[in-house]
Amino acid sequence: MAGESGCHPSAKAFGPDARLRCRTQLDTVRQGGNNLPGRYCVIVVLRTPPDTSCRTAFLISRKFDLSAVVRNRARRLLRECWRTLFPSLSPCWVLMIPRRGIKGAKLGQVLPEVARLLRKGGVLPPAAAALDRAETAP
Repeated sequence: MAGESGCHPSAKAFGPDARLRCRTQLDTVRQGGNNLPGRYCVIVVLRTPPDTSCRTAFLISRKFDLSAVVRNRARRLLRECWRTLFPSLSPCWVLMIPRRGIKGAKLGQVLPEVARLLRKGGVLPPAAAALDRAETAP
């Protein structure tokens, strides 16, 4: 489960306390966070949040795609990545913004990239690198 550096083990990845809800929180992450672009998504990480919890928001506008089905699929992929990596994260606020490349991608392609970006942002420990190798192995 969550180690000493991870989020609280009883915290839920998608509960009300795990979401960035208001515009001021989103603006705080945008202004003070580290912007990490990848092939499938852009992640903005705020390593020192005002509270000591892991929170996230998935920003997917109609500019990404007019079809709600396509937007919801991208959101589901990013949510599953977050749910998988949540126990290993140190306290942070994260914005996840999909890129058009995610439209045809599978979870096995997206998860290693999200893990790499979060590690690059300094909120995922190197021990989670085994997850990347396990996901990419045939």
